Amino acid sequence: MKRYMYTLFSLVILASLLLTACAPKTPAPATAAPATQPPIAPPATEVPPMPKIVTGGWTQEPDSIVPYYTVMSYAWWIAQLTLVGLAEWDENGAYVPELAAEIPSVENGGVSPDGLTITWKLRPGLKWSDGAPLTSKDVKFTWESIVNPLNASTIKAGYDQIESITTPDDLTVVIKFMSLYPPWQTLFAQGPNSAGSILPAHILEGQTGLENHPYIHWPTVASGPFVITEWVAGDYMTLLPNANFYKGRPIIDQINIKFIPDPETALAALQTGDIDWYPDFSESDISTVGALEPNVHLLVVPGSDFEHYFFNLGVTAGVKDAGDNLIANSASDQDGFCPFKDVRVRKAITLGIDRETIVEALLEGKTIVPATQWPNSFWTNTSLQSDAFNPEEAKRLLDEAGYTDKDGDGIREGMCGGKEVKLSFNFETTTKQIRVDIALAAQSDLRKIGVEFKPIHTPAGTFFGGYGDGGPLATGKYDMAGYTTGFYPDPYPFGGDWLCNAPSVNNPGGANPYHYCDPQLVKLFEAVNVTADPAARKVAIDAVQKYIFDNYLVVMMYARANVYGYVDRFVPGPFGFYSNMNWNAEVWDVKSP
Repeated sequence: MKRYMYTLFSLVILASLLLTACAPKTPAPATAAPATQPPIAPPATEVPPMPKIVTGGWTQEPDSIVPYYTVMSYAWWIAQLTLVGLAEWDENGAYVPELAAEIPSVENGGVSPDGLTITWKLRPGLKWSDGAPLTSKDVKFTWESIVNPLNASTIKAGYDQIESITTPDDLTVVIKFMSLYPPWQTLFAQGPNSAGSILPAHILEGQTGLENHPYIHWPTVASGPFVITEWVAGDYMTLLPNANFYKGRPIIDQINIKFIPDPETALAALQTGDIDWYPDFSESDISTVGALEPNVHLLVVPGSDFEHYFFNLGVTAGVKDAGDNLIANSASDQDGFCPFKDVRVRKAITLGIDRETIVEALLEGKTIVPATQWPNSFWTNTSLQSDAFNPEEAKRLLDEAGYTDKDGDGIREGMCGGKEVKLSFNFETTTKQIRVDIALAAQSDLRKIGVEFKPIHTPAGTFFGGYGDGGPLATGKYDMAGYTTGFYPDPYPFGGDWLCNAPSVNNPGGANPYHYCDPQLVKLFEAVNVTADPAARKVAIDAVQKYIFDNYLVVMMYARANVYGYVDRFVPGPFGFYSNMNWNAEVWDVKSP
């Protein structure tokens, strides 16, 4: 009984203690004890973002990167990523400032009234990737290094026309030319077809034989968006962002360039994801790359190079000027095909080739049939539109010119130069497959309007051979011919293609493949080059284009194109033919996984 009562008492005491422990306590006065701070939560673990890395495939490994010491396009593309100039060309072919604050013009005082002095203003606060200031001194040094005979620069043209460069302050570059040099915009401007990188005086000043300097091969200090940090010959190159780039740090954290043997390997690497882009497919690859959508994207950028057909307009008697004087180098060894001297025949041939269908069928519709020889550029005369396929109008023109099918063999004939001539002629071009295919299409089209077009495909080495080698273009031994050329980034006719400079026995070095001499056209060309003001030159080159267009001196077939392939995760910026894809690499990005 006692044991039971003891146990019961113990249970009552234990219950009392438990109730006491669980009961709410009377709050203490505010002054009774310091307030207790809430516990501090441990910091959340932040997951660092994945680095943004892209890899390109290069089928040519650069010999050197500094563009004054290499002629390799693949090297110049790397230069666009690492070494920039005073200006560049954007995706629309417009000339835009880069290290410069603005483009010199007559209006802003950057182009002197006589065109002999060009003044550039640099952006303030420019730096090299190593932190050294980038100033007008670097521009002057760049010019001095190019023209210094102790440096074996491969590019001196234009730079050797500069009389002096003065630098009144760190942001001002005053360039004085010996005589008028209209294409001054091509100097100190970096692009895929223009070498104009600014070089660092603080690294190279006082040295000669720069062609052998390590910096020329591998510039480890950059002014562009990226810096080359690693280069394993025959294998790969690595580029990292330049924190001092004038536009700010690029979005991409690392660019790798893999050196691969050929475009076929590049195509396979795109499919497996081993590379993110390849910049140099050919037009014949358009269908193959396009079939890989949507994992691999095809991008075709119509360019300023162009494929064109043209007429031999040479005359053995030469051409006389307004004063009845024979123009020097206007005579060819061969007379051109007589009917071609009639603009109606030339126009009929132009209208009789279905160029739009050729572009659609053989080039996947990825480029254009341009109206002029300055397509897709600032210089294009946009008021001119390419003629549409019109075989009925072509037939009417040939009838009007006196060429009809009198004997019923399907080929027109008529009188020309006092003789009856059939509209049957040879067409010379190279053996490239796309040219074979297009020539067959043109042959079929022209047959339907009574013209016999007979393609001859010659290996390129022979086709483009010089006068001494008996090349058909140089010797004038062709009726009609076709190939690719381009007059850019400046319209200045360096090759003299339209000047009275026909190759002949008396002028074997002549550079006019058309064998055409027209004093009026020469005068129009001269107007392009009497001023250094780009606005005035644009008006003059528009007149040149209209004259060539109105007289049907060439048949513009299609604008050549850059053909790119890139994987879906890679997001390049907008780019055009003048600019290439590398001009704005700072905006490249990758899609989130």
